[in-house]
Amino acid sequence: MATADLTELADHFLERAGPAVALRFLDAAEHAFEQLVAMPRIGAVLGLDELPYEDIRRWQIDGFGRLMILYREVADGVEVIRVLHAARDIPAVLRTVPA
Repeated sequence: MATADLTELADHFLERAGPAVALRFLDAAEHAFEQLVAMPRIGAVLGLDELPYEDIRRWQIDGFGRLMILYREVADGVEVIRVLHAARDIPAVLRTVPA
């Protein structure tokens, strides 16, 4: 799902703002993922009490502050679950993702 989110967002920026912004978004997202791999607990816990979502964390993409990377720490790094706009109903969206 996260890969589809990135593609959709990059396409959105390409259409609305042009190739330079789309590439800047993808570079910033890659940098954010590298930060998460290096420091998996850097993001704040999302705060959902529902199982299996209680350990999901959030992190922003520099320059795209309304976008959130939703992820969890796993034994060999991080699992990126979704990349979403902060205005979305995050609990509802997560319920559609297999745990």
